[in-house]
Amino acid sequence: MSMFAGLVKLGGVYNLNKNDVWETPPTLYETACNYFGIMPLLDVCATPDTTKCKYHYNEGGLEKEFNYDFFCNPPYSQMKKWVRKCYLEHVKHNVNGLMLIFAKTDTIAWHSYIFGGKAEIWFLQGRIHFYQNGIPSKNPAPFGSAFICYRKKI
Repeated sequence: MSMFAGLVKLGGVYNLNKNDVWETPPTLYETACNYFGIMPLLDVCATPDTTKCKYHYNEGGLEKEFNYDFFCNPPYSQMKKWVRKCYLEHVKHNVNGLMLIFAKTDTIAWHSYIFGGKAEIWFLQGRIHFYQNGIPSKNPAPFGSAFICYRKKI
């Protein structure tokens, strides 16, 4: 299986849908878990149909504790809040955290909660075809993406 399953080379048409609910392609999630050598137990931003983990938060994840190794593919309209929350929960509970986010590296969230040795980063080549209702979207995401891995201290 390709390390880049679920990705596409750059083209001219992107998914600019205003919908904020996009499912992580299952093979891409599995590839990321293998890449970082972790298997999160808690999906902090999912539904029963889209969760990738044994446990999940369907709503209110920003107000809950992440006291298990977690995965987060957040609503991108609230990216800064989710990146901050994931970083702080990782530090507070000393758990591994895996995030899939847009690779907008000029943002405050990247500079405050990712760069500077706070996380490991895997920049993905190409654009992801996220899923909706279990089906890959016709067009890829409008921006490049990256997996962020917060490692617990041993």
